[in-house]
Amino acid sequence: PVIQLSSSAVENAAGPTTAYWLQISVTVACDVADCVDEALEVFGAIAVSRTDAGDSPQFDVAEPGDPRWALQTVTGVFDPSIDVGTCTTMLTGIIGKEITVQVDQLADQDWELCGRTQFQPIKISDQLWVCPPWQTAPDTNALNLVITPGLAFGTGTHPTTQLCLTLLEELTLKDCSVLDWGCGSGILAVAALRMGATQATAVDLAPRALTATQENAERNRVNHGLSVMSVDQLSHDLGYDIGYDIVLANILAGTLISLAPTLDRHLSPGGTLILSGVLPAQADRVQQAFAQYNFRLLQRDDWVALQGQRTAG
Repeated sequence: PVIQLSSSAVENAAGPTTAYWLQISVTVACDVADCVDEALEVFGAIAVSRTDAGDSPQFDVAEPGDPRWALQTVTGVFDPSIDVGTCTTMLTGIIGKEITVQVDQLADQDWELCGRTQFQPIKISDQLWVCPPWQTAPDTNALNLVITPGLAFGTGTHPTTQLCLTLLEELTLKDCSVLDWGCGSGILAVAALRMGATQATAVDLAPRALTATQENAERNRVNHGLSVMSVDQLSHDLGYDIGYDIVLANILAGTLISLAPTLDRHLSPGGTLILSGVLPAQADRVQQAFAQYNFRLLQRDDWVALQGQRTAG
């Protein structure tokens, strides 16, 4: 495989002075683009996009098989700690021939310079708000989650996160244990603890997400009930002997499907599974992957979340 580094990636390879992401791109034929897309997600991409020869972007397409451009550039955005060599080897195995992988560096926005005023308190319900730490809570009688917008997904602005928060709010969480798989900012684990859960485990592939989760837990004074770990640490330290009362996964449909056996094994008998990050056209495929569950679906804007328990027998 040939790896091409952008000039900015080369200049900062020895240690950048500002935070950044790595953008990994490969151009492939239509018949393998879907596999490459899913592989980048599984490898930990925080976002995946696909463009045609005319450079027309399309994100999270709802129709199976789309887009169908003859030649496509598939791009994933990753935490800079990713092993580019391993990712390239994985892509070569999928494509089955010599490929050129383009690696570019994307600088993070400076949230201070962007202006804090763009991050306002978000009302989830009459009793639940998500607030950045520099804003005054609009309703001091409500439960106000203090979440810092930053490097990890999950600030309460996206419908998939709002769906999960709504479903959590409907549950009785007192004395419950919670697993937040793909925790991002940790907003769901923090919310569960603020709502009465006794213990929450937050898991993510990205080290930055684990750091953000720990910081947000401390900011909300629930860090005493939180365990933060990588996927490998969860499997090694806890195995599958630990059953959680609630398992949350707010990620993409393809990843949910691939994780179905894992998420199921971590849920205790009679526990509740909450899945989000699903487009309506993908809901049937997700339900088929979790065929042993009875689900109810909740929709907000162009997204759905699924909540269910295992069927008896």
